[in-house]
Amino acid sequence: MGTGALSFSWHWGGLGTPLSTGPCLEFCHVGYNDSGHYLCRVSDGDNVVESPTLNVTVLVPVANATITPSPPALQVCPGDPVTLRCSVQAGSAPVTFTWLHNGHKVARGPFLELGAIDVGHSGTYQCVATNQLGQDGHRVFRALSPELALEVTPQGTTGHHWSTVAASLGGSFLFLVLLVGGAVGWHRWKNMGARKQQERIPPQPPAPPEEGEVLYTHVVSTKQTGVSPRATTFQDPQVTYAELPATHGRPQECGDIYRNVM
Repeated sequence: MGTGALSFSWHWGGLGTPLSTGPCLEFCHVGYNDSGHYLCRVSDGDNVVESPTLNVTVLVPVANATITPSPPALQVCPGDPVTLRCSVQAGSAPVTFTWLHNGHKVARGPFLELGAIDVGHSGTYQCVATNQLGQDGHRVFRALSPELALEVTPQGTTGHHWSTVAASLGGSFLFLVLLVGGAVGWHRWKNMGARKQQERIPPQPPAPPEEGEVLYTHVVSTKQTGVSPRATTFQDPQVTYAELPATHGRPQECGDIYRNVM
């Protein structure tokens, strides 16, 4: 009831700033953040009254289920404690979680505690998040997480692997050292053989002079009559030539030429 001009304002969560004015409040697209307490205020200019608070819950289907540690793979050793956690990015409560190991149901709840790990825990893990919406809960929504591959490495496998790798690298290095050493030894042996062969070859004797070549053997100097006794140099030497027979080769060296001055 009221008389005169009435004004309406809508408020959410106790905020003083109105969301809208008018007798109706409309939402084009309802989201999860629109949940909360709503009320309207009415004024006739003199008096203000408020409506009872209305609790609005926006039901959101579950979406984007994930596992922590994150997929795709997790490597552990036997005896390690492992706990997996499943969560959803969106979804109205209540949300239930179901765990699958290699496609079979193994547990319920947001956490999967495996305890001390053994080889039997290896395989793929997934969680299924579910919520039921509506007054009677007839609308069911599910979200399936990506698979997590859990690998249990037996003790000693890692050390054996590195031992195998080290042995392989050691064998390759030894082969490389032997190969380089053999190449260096062969090169030195070859150089020593060539050096010894050069030492065994006698030096070549000088070649005999060519046939018909004239060499000086004797130079005889005599004084002519009538020459001044004051002369100190030899005058008109008489030269005797000798022709040495030769076959083939180079001329004799200068050391083979004899000169005798008288």
